[in-house]
Amino acid sequence: MKPLCIATLCLFANILVAQQSAAIHVDASRVENHVSPRMYASFVEMMAEDVKWGMTAEMIHDRSFEEAPNYLGLPAAWQLEPDERNDIVGAIRFQPSTDEAYPKVNQATNEPEHSLRITVAPGDITDERRGLSQGRLSIEAGQTYEGYLWIKLPTKDAYSGGITVALEADVTDGMTYATAELSNVFGDWRKYSFTLRPTQTDRFAKLSILFRGKGTLYLDQVSLESGAATMQVRNDAETMIRGLHPSFMRWPGGNVAQDYHWQWGIGPRDLRPTWINKSWSNAPEPGDLGTDEYLALCARLHIEPSITVNVDGAGATPEEAAAWVEYVNGPATSKYGAMRAANGHPAPYNVKQWELGNEIFGDWVRGHVTGEQYAQAAVRYAHAMRVVDPTLQLIAVGEGIFQNSDAWNSAVLKTAGPEIQYLAVHDYTSLAQNASQPNPRAAMMARPSEFEANYRHMGDLIAQDAPGRNIKLIVNEWNLFYDADEIESMEGAVYASRMMNGFERDGDIVAANCISDLLNGWVGGVIQASRDRIYGSAQYYALKMYSDHVGTDRLHSELTSPDLQPGILAIDAVATRSADATQLFIKMSNADDKQAVSTTIDISGFPHTANVSLAILSSRIRGERNTFENPERLKTSDTQLSCARTCVVKLPPNSVAILTFRSAR
Repeated sequence: MKPLCIATLCLFANILVAQQSAAIHVDASRVENHVSPRMYASFVEMMAEDVKWGMTAEMIHDRSFEEAPNYLGLPAAWQLEPDERNDIVGAIRFQPSTDEAYPKVNQATNEPEHSLRITVAPGDITDERRGLSQGRLSIEAGQTYEGYLWIKLPTKDAYSGGITVALEADVTDGMTYATAELSNVFGDWRKYSFTLRPTQTDRFAKLSILFRGKGTLYLDQVSLESGAATMQVRNDAETMIRGLHPSFMRWPGGNVAQDYHWQWGIGPRDLRPTWINKSWSNAPEPGDLGTDEYLALCARLHIEPSITVNVDGAGATPEEAAAWVEYVNGPATSKYGAMRAANGHPAPYNVKQWELGNEIFGDWVRGHVTGEQYAQAAVRYAHAMRVVDPTLQLIAVGEGIFQNSDAWNSAVLKTAGPEIQYLAVHDYTSLAQNASQPNPRAAMMARPSEFEANYRHMGDLIAQDAPGRNIKLIVNEWNLFYDADEIESMEGAVYASRMMNGFERDGDIVAANCISDLLNGWVGGVIQASRDRIYGSAQYYALKMYSDHVGTDRLHSELTSPDLQPGILAIDAVATRSADATQLFIKMSNADDKQAVSTTIDISGFPHTANVSLAILSSRIRGERNTFENPERLKTSDTQLSCARTCVVKLPPNSVAILTFRSAR
């Protein structure tokens, strides 16, 4: 009899209804396909609070007073200080101004920018409190907060007197946590910086700007950032992204790529325009995370950039895309390379992977055209961009992987195939697709196998329409269109595991994938960030497990498993071997949400040590998920097993697990 090692997770014993069993046999002498070491990547889009108020560190909303004013002359994000309107409204007056602003014109719209004209009436400048404030700022005792604002004085009735900037209590009025005095205010637009270090923690503090003088001034570009940030990116967000160590990061989109013009995100931050995000609710979008900040983040994380250019959307041209390539990759002696050097980065970034637009098959994006028209545009853009850098690796837009998308995909492959290395496809599963099924949950869990079969169909289509080109797929958007209770719970994690196993089984055609989104964006963000807290969803931990265990050779395996429903197995598994052949990974999930499955693992062709690692992600409660209050309710647990050739692992209901075997040689 073969020696057995049983890993029993007693935590789940009380919910086991009946004993079920599965078996996985791995033959390590048979390699089925290669798996790209770049398989697990990431996707960042300027969508909702993915970048602004999520990834970036700026704490102030509407810092340039662009939003519509109320009857006091203040935009919605700003309040009169103190809020004693009947007593103070005559002592200080606010008026949006286009006569003076920093900058004067919005580069994105060519319309005038706004500043806030403030007139302080004469009064008792020692006792009266007059100014404006912004609340809902979360501050931490002892943390350094760096801020600044821009001020201009008019030639007539110019303001004279002191200006105080303070972090104060907002909900519980009256307490001051930190103050700074601005002095020597004079003349044309000047930047006045300050540092605040609060004495107490307050999740609902306010920044107050108080005037102890009289006269008129113009205020613009108010900023406040925590010292816990690097080049506009929050340190806690960066730490969470680093935990996934994605192979590359796709940016700036997504749909928004078809609205974005790269010139909006370079140069001095305060001169960058706030632009209207037509893809997502027409929301104002600041330019804080521009090209240089994005590329600096990639460099700090040691991940490859992947830039999506705007193809014929909102006035975009091949020449604009080529200029972006020159800004990023051109020598400092070139026109746009010199601009990059002036912005603080003389050396070229040498970004190789560029994507030619996003979802241009859809009428929801600017630049929407037919497949033939897009294919011709892709060729024009490829030629223009490669004049600047012939070494670029280009990704074209694919419509989908099912046969109803063949016409678009064939047009692109036939016309643009000689220019591209990859075809991008997006695969989402919606609640509506599965709601009418007899077992909606089982139908959801079956979708990855449907995608898997159609990736193989795409491989055949590529061979037919672009023979000899070896074009690969990048599934650079995928997830569930479900509520947070499903996506962020173990339901979403098990679904993700089945998707990722499919990518590895189709590794000969799928070169990489990006779950959507990386951070916030919509309910599917695997990292969820509020203004001061952050957590990873169950999908985050499943993705981290796979990123931590990338094997470049998929090995032959045979699986027997109980059914989730007829034709859909409860257990899904894939076996891979590391590039140096020292480790073998078995990646498994149990989609049965009621019963554990006792799974026997048998390996041949890979002599291994008895010490085997088990990483497992599971929950005893269906629908349980992480929250800002309980950020690690669901997370991976690691244990060591002592196994000979055969192991038996009891997979809890709704679980994801990875076994790591180490070579004995």
